[in-house]
Amino acid sequence: MIHQDRRPLLASVLAIGVMFFVNGFAFGSWVPRLPEIREALDISDAALGLTLLGAGIGGVIMSGLSSRILERVGSRTAVVATSVALSLLIPGVAVAPSAIVLFVVLVVIGAIDGLTDVAQNSQALEVQGRIRRSIITRMHGAWSIGTLLGGLTSSWAARADLSFRVHLTVVAIALAAATLVARHWLLPSARRARGEAAPARASTAPRGRLALLFGVGVLAILAEMPPTEWASLIMAERFDLPTGDASLGFVAFAVGMVVGRVGGDVLVDRAGAEAARRGGSALSLVGVVLVAASPSEPVAWVGFALAGIGASSLFPLAIRRASDITGGASGVAAFSSGTRAAMLAGSPFMGFLSEATTRTIALLAVAGTAALASAVLRLPDA
Repeated sequence: MIHQDRRPLLASVLAIGVMFFVNGFAFGSWVPRLPEIREALDISDAALGLTLLGAGIGGVIMSGLSSRILERVGSRTAVVATSVALSLLIPGVAVAPSAIVLFVVLVVIGAIDGLTDVAQNSQALEVQGRIRRSIITRMHGAWSIGTLLGGLTSSWAARADLSFRVHLTVVAIALAAATLVARHWLLPSARRARGEAAPARASTAPRGRLALLFGVGVLAILAEMPPTEWASLIMAERFDLPTGDASLGFVAFAVGMVVGRVGGDVLVDRAGAEAARRGGSALSLVGVVLVAASPSEPVAWVGFALAGIGASSLFPLAIRRASDITGGASGVAAFSSGTRAAMLAGSPFMGFLSEATTRTIALLAVAGTAALASAVLRLPDA
């Protein structure tokens, strides 16, 4: 009887994993082709950084509203609707005729992704509470697996000279279909299952703790996003590679993220969440330095992979702490708003700094500094 009772929860775990996978695959399908996008739009690194800012702006706006939306419709409805919408919007990246249009497309994509982020993490944390085992890092591992496979698919498409538009259209249809299939096993919130109104939930966390958590969340994003968004561009600059080959830098980082997140929950159970987070920050710094000092492509791939392993647990462990401190969707939404605010500064700063120096120096200055600071800072107990 116990095993029968657990089956619906295990099915929910798999369904939530599909949601994370879909989100990651959508992201991984277009980011590795940034060198191609930059050339097609004929813009500088600084202009590209400002264009990518659109996703951060949309994400910040929606993350601030996400808690209210989830209270009204529930995380299940929100994650299904936004995952389908996000999948179908991805081809817009390929057809944007100018940087301004791409910026607007990314604002919309970022806004939808902001709500998806809060909804899928709320689902994962609710199931985690019911089964009383850590799964949040593995769920983010599913996102990284999606990112990795999306990046590999993108690399193959570029090497095969497959139209960017056709590539993303096929991806959009497949991801929307996967979402609609998985929705049947997602977990409805307890209040909606009973038909009750959502209770008001106040946060009792001290502001100082929230401020420190906000700061660590910012550092997690700045350690993770520059290697993700700029890996292909850095490989192209350092070794004069075409898009298909340069995208392998992104793939190497994604592989590291998968490895770190698949094994992350085991490490947390053995060493503790804080030790795992700070150790990961230190390893991320080592990887970034190795990328900067790499004399050849294979060494750079190893550096990106180490940076990926190190950065893999920073976001899920910080978002887990946010939930512990404030509870429920409100805590996740507050953390998500803070981390997405970091995206507003990260992309344009990387762009302007790389324009003034090199992409490698910009990576060291942003991701390297963030990883160092994250390794030094210590989060309080919940």
